[in-house]
Parts: sequence; C-alpha cells; structure tokens
Amino acid sequence: MKSICIIFNKVPYGSQSSRELLDIALMAAAFDMPIKALFIEQGVLQLINKQQPEVLDIKNHSATFKALELYGIEEIYVDANALNNYQLTHDDLMPIAELIDNNAISEHIQQSDFVLML
Repeated sequence: MKSICIIFNKVPYGSQSSRELLDIALMAAAFDMPIKALFIEQGVLQLINKQQPEVLDIKNHSATFKALELYGIEEIYVDANALNNYQLTHDDLMPIAELIDNNAISEHIQQSDFVLML
C-alpha cells in the first residue's frame, strides 16, 4: 500500500490549508493508508495547547489533531528546530507528537510514496 506524508508548515489560522490537510489525513486514514504527519516551520504552531481562535471569531480545529491517533495516524512528528525558533518546548504542545530533527524529517519524506503540503 502507498504511504502518505502530510506536511503541516503553515500557521494554524488565517488560511484553510491546515484544515484541508487535516481533512485529507483523516479521509486517507479511513482507507487504511499508512500516513505520517510532519509539523515543520510555522506548522509547529498548530499543536500549541489551549488555543483560543474563537476570540477572533474563528472556528477552532486544533482539537481535531488529538483524534489523529484514533484514526490510525500514529506517526506524528514535530520539528525540534522549529520549536526552538519559536522558543517553545515539547510541553507547550498537545502530547501527540514526537520531536525529530531535520535529518529524520528528510528520511520520512524520502520514504513516503506521496507527500502533501499546501
């Protein structure tokens, strides 16, 4: 079966790209496709705990990331360097992702049959 690597690299709100990638991941998981989710660059901000976009009258989709494992998406990784750039720690994030470095990110991308990023 073909594997998919979905790369979240944009801020959580301000565009629909993160929500669309999340929907794609959940749909592909429904077909039992092996999926990896990578949070890199600004995408690490997707996983920050206790987001409150409703203050800006924006629907909060961040809680849906907690459902990834329920859909069988167990390979969820966050870029340690990007966290450092934003002065965040692993404790600032939802406890769903494993920290990895740039080399591991490259390996996961190369091992995947399809790579999606918006």
